[in-house]
This record gives sequence, C-alpha cells and structure tokens, in this order.
Amino acid sequence: MIELITERLRITPLSSEHLKSLIFNPKKLEQELSLRGSGKLLSPDLKYAMEIRRSKVLEDEGNYIWYTNWLIILKDGNCHVGGIMVKGLPNKDGEVIIGYYTLSAYQGNGYMTEAINAMKKWLLEQPNISFVIADTDKDNIPSHRVLEKTGAEMYKETDSLYFWRIS
Repeated sequence: MIELITERLRITPLSSEHLKSLIFNPKKLEQELSLRGSGKLLSPDLKYAMEIRRSKVLEDEGNYIWYTNWLIILKDGNCHVGGIMVKGLPNKDGEVIIGYYTLSAYQGNGYMTEAINAMKKWLLEQPNISFVIADTDKDNIPSHRVLEKTGAEMYKETDSLYFWRIS
C-alpha cells in the first residue's frame, strides 16, 4: 500500500470499504486503521464529497488511488486531521485535480500545507502528470493561503471560484 510520510503526517489512500466507514461509521474507520478516536464527524458537504469519491473508486477499483480520499493522519497523536481527494486520472494535458479539507480542530497548524506539498511531490513524480489543479471558493482566504504556500498560482476564475495550478 502506498503511504506518503512527512515530518508530522502520514497520508494514506482509502479503499472503498474505508471510504464507506468514513462516511457512515468514522469510529469503525478509526478502529480499522488503528487510529485514536477524534470524535469528529464529517460535515454533510464532506460526506457527500466522500460518497462521490466512493462511487468513483467502485467504478475503477484498480486505480482507486486516483479517485479516493487520502486520509491525513497526525503522527503525534495518531488521529485523522483531514484529507486530500484526488479526482481522477491525469487528463490529456497532464493535469490531475485535487480537493482537500482540514477538520476544524486542526486548522491553522500548517498540516494542509505540509500534506499538499507531499502530495504534489508524489503526483508530479508520476508519469503523464505536469500540473496539480485545485479550485477554491473566492471567499475561502485560508485555502488561498495554503495553495500560495505550496507554490500554486491562480490561473483562472469563475463567478464563484478561483482555479490554482501547481507545476
């Protein structure tokens, strides 16, 4: 199994069964992965995002790492602090899209910057990947700061979103 390791974090891709546990029974996921209980539940929006990730994983389980949520685990504490969702195989332009979240109790500690830096390094080492893409709501200033710290540059926008590219 692939796992990315940083100074403070372990980042591991979830199987379809682990995604199911994350959505419907987080305590079961913590037990399955031998994690300390956080007592934190996903918001309804994050549950919905995980359901989409799980449906994509089930469509192509052989390539699950390209469709799943990669759980971010704090090494010191052995608990779930967030996740990075990979949203599919690279497209013809060598772009792979990510989304991410940090549980509220762990925001402001630099965990997401550290995790995205590890993920971008790994992604950009893979064949056929030239860019990591992320989008953020225009009013999500903390997310903008995270992406700026990872070297991302804003390259387009819509009425409600900014699109960022890391190369």
